[in-house]
Amino acid sequence: MPEALPIFPLNIVLFPGMTIPLHVFEHRYRRLVSELLGPTLAGGEVGGRERGPVRFGTVWIELGHEVASESGQGAGGTDSGVPGTAGGGGRPTLPLVSPVGCTAVVRDVRTYEDGRYDLVVEGGTRFRIDDLPEVDASSPDEYSSASVTLLPEAMGPDAEEHAERVRDLYEVYRGRLSEIGMAPETSRDLPRDPVALSHTVAASIVLDPAEKQRLLEAEDAATRLAVAARFLRRENRIVTAPTLPNLPAGPFLDNGVSFN
Repeated sequence: MPEALPIFPLNIVLFPGMTIPLHVFEHRYRRLVSELLGPTLAGGEVGGRERGPVRFGTVWIELGHEVASESGQGAGGTDSGVPGTAGGGGRPTLPLVSPVGCTAVVRDVRTYEDGRYDLVVEGGTRFRIDDLPEVDASSPDEYSSASVTLLPEAMGPDAEEHAERVRDLYEVYRGRLSEIGMAPETSRDLPRDPVALSHTVAASIVLDPAEKQRLLEAEDAATRLAVAARFLRRENRIVTAPTLPNLPAGPFLDNGVSFN
């Protein structure tokens, strides 16, 4: 059943179960957060028994200028415009975002007197955008809302076998990164469930955002694990190279901070 979600474009790919901090300073996204949280701010609690968790939709920016890089707050973030999806008809509205994203549940919030927010959000459920109506990009307070379909988390064929292979490869990966002081921030005990494992590993590997997006869009856990295994084999070869090349900046290298 399609549902409406406010859309928050990010320069990173959020996965189910992944936790990241967000600094919200652009007017349109301040408004988004304010309308989502509403009276929960006054009581200091996010969500609640009656209201349920506060969530919005996050999507990776495939193309577009980033506000943070223009405002001197570091690389990463959302565009000052409103998003359009890849493959949409006509001239796209920047930023161009991927059609598959992940819901974000607000776990913690800090407010500032000037209207900014610091959030801690956790990835919830993958979704596919069905319709992303255009809004007035010239208005500083207009943000996008999309009609989305939440995606099921299927196991896929031979998921357990793929999971065992990925666990072995990931242990090698973690060990080699630890030797050079770049260990990913994941628990030593990886999830036993193949679906949860596929998201945990996908969130933790240092990859380009386009490769992260490919993992997010995988149709089932078995496919995601098979692709992750190929990436892990490649990364394990890179890490053991005599001269370590520049690696893509993954979430655990920049502390997962995304500016909007």
